[in-house]
Amino acid sequence: MRGKKVLALAVLFFFLVPVVSFAARLSETEELDKTIKKLNERQSKNLKNFEKKTKAYFFESQKPEVIEGLIKEFQPGDAVAVIVFSNLSKKSVKEIAGMKKSGMQWQAMAAKLNVKLKIVVKEVKDFRLGIG
Repeated sequence: MRGKKVLALAVLFFFLVPVVSFAARLSETEELDKTIKKLNERQSKNLKNFEKKTKAYFFESQKPEVIEGLIKEFQPGDAVAVIVFSNLSKKSVKEIAGMKKSGMQWQAMAAKLNVKLKIVVKEVKDFRLGIG
């Protein structure tokens, strides 16, 4: 009898743990918002340094003056997300910035631009890790 209880608990544990860990996972939209928030909090303290790092990171895809303009207009995390959306969608930064200013959410923007939000999250996270 005791062996059956142990076996039942082991089976329950085996099947329940993956479900609980999966349920705790953030959606792509939540993950992007969280990463943007962290960038905003950490990089807003020294915008000149952030601007320098951003120009260096995106030097192949965006002109320095475009990055300067974005940093004046948006918080750091949002500026990075705008650049990433621009790079992935092949739309201009101005178009993406206009969409964001109009109040469009990242998920809706990804759908409209036919960009996978999962890739946007990865790129923004890579940027965050890349600049330290």
